[in-house]
Amino acid sequence: MNNKTSVGQRRSRLCCNQGFSLIEIMIVVLIIGISASMAVLYIDNSDDRLKSEAKRLLGMTQLVRDDAIITGRSLAMIVERTNYYFSFLENGKWLPLSAKPFKKITVSDDIQLRFILSDKRDDSSKQPANLFYFLPTGETSEFQVWISNADTQYHLSSTPLGELSLKRMEL
Repeated sequence: MNNKTSVGQRRSRLCCNQGFSLIEIMIVVLIIGISASMAVLYIDNSDDRLKSEAKRLLGMTQLVRDDAIITGRSLAMIVERTNYYFSFLENGKWLPLSAKPFKKITVSDDIQLRFILSDKRDDSSKQPANLFYFLPTGETSEFQVWISNADTQYHLSSTPLGELSLKRMEL
């Protein structure tokens, strides 16, 4: 009888442990899918960040230019190495804009901003050297801004008539 019992126990073990259930397989596939999606999200794609930052800078520049024309007040953009912000002219002084779309914008750590102001200012001007103005007539400072990372850079430029252009350049 012992032989019959042991053979019966072996058959029941083999019958019950022949593979994974559908639920177990679905859970494993779900875990792999979540892990893969997290890995894709954490992949550093600095070229996409640089491109979106360049487009955002172009868009904000167009917005401040258009706002100067619509509101009839002189506006300015101040560009620093890692951020840029906007100001308006009141009583001969440039005061920071606090309206929501014109808040101070800081770029990612791996992105740098460089600027050149083509307009010649006299030394008596109390304006910062990195200030580009936008007049209600549509005229702007003639400027150039480079938005760059280690591999690529974008070049934003303006003409005195307010025409803006953005070009990608390989390093």
